[in-house]
Amino acid sequence: MSDDQRPSPTPRYRTVLAASAGLAREMGHSHVGVEHLFLAIIRDRDAVPTQALARMIDLDRAEASLREVMASPSYAGEPPPGAVWLPASELPALLPALANCLAPGIRYGFNIVEDQAWIMVSEPGDTNAAIASARALIERGPG
Repeated sequence: MSDDQRPSPTPRYRTVLAASAGLAREMGHSHVGVEHLFLAIIRDRDAVPTQALARMIDLDRAEASLREVMASPSYAGEPPPGAVWLPASELPALLPALANCLAPGIRYGFNIVEDQAWIMVSEPGDTNAAIASARALIERGPG
């Protein structure tokens, strides 16, 4: 599809994006994530997704629940100390490999900020080694 054939953003789309950035600033976050976008969408009661959700859930409770998750100590919006940054384009191949090379019970978290992503393995200081193992697994290929 050429640039002149791409659909243009609607005014509501632009408004929701601006609102999500405002929510992130208001909450003291240095990033705008899908959580901010989702919060901005459910606050726009005239948006089509919000109208559909309102048929299934209580929107005020959904907003309160989302804010509660974002206020919890385990909220992964901000990279934890020791997180490793890498190009977001690496994630589709890296995450399955990372999951396969970690010992059972070891967890990892990640988030994308624009075209960069951060990854953190639950064992402090082991993130670089885990990513190196995942990359080696990708290079070896199946089998």
